[in-house]
Amino acid sequence: MSDSGSHNWSPTNLRRLVTGAVRARLSGAEQFGKRQHIVGRVKFSLEGRAVFGDVFIADGSLATVSIGIRRGGSLSVGDHVFINSGVTIDASYDVQIGNHVLLAPYVYIADCDQHEVEPGRALRKEQVIVGDNVWLGRNATVLPGVSIGSGSVIGANSVVTKDIPSNSFAAGVPARVIRQLEIPDGWIRH
Repeated sequence: MSDSGSHNWSPTNLRRLVTGAVRARLSGAEQFGKRQHIVGRVKFSLEGRAVFGDVFIADGSLATVSIGIRRGGSLSVGDHVFINSGVTIDASYDVQIGNHVLLAPYVYIADCDQHEVEPGRALRKEQVIVGDNVWLGRNATVLPGVSIGSGSVIGANSVVTKDIPSNSFAAGVPARVIRQLEIPDGWIRH
């Protein structure tokens, strides 16, 4: 995910770019930026509003990537976002993912409880925000109402139930801040 502007114009990469562009156009998204790399099993179920930025990479080679937006929901994905195999994003209300975000295999992001926790209790639908330059580790789960600050890393197998401040390393079930990260201005995680 380089910003250098250099391109590898090999036949394989050209085929991926063309295939990604076609799949992006057919996804039903309101907007897709430039240079989509969509490979393997990537399922779009977009009944709501979806906007994707430039250099969107979704790799469903090993396990299906599922991006779903229910009627009335919205999803906004920034520039230079990498979504690995098995990731599920389920937007019933509003999910916002910033720029330069890395989602490791099997990350799950949901902004709604999906089912009643107790009889008669209303479903919780709350906005989820993943800031810029965030890395969500393998099997991380992000629950409704959570904001993850820019520059943060969420450890593998963590369940994020409350806000995580910027430039933090958080892990656990539920996730808690383990330490602050020293992130220089302008540094981008690759």
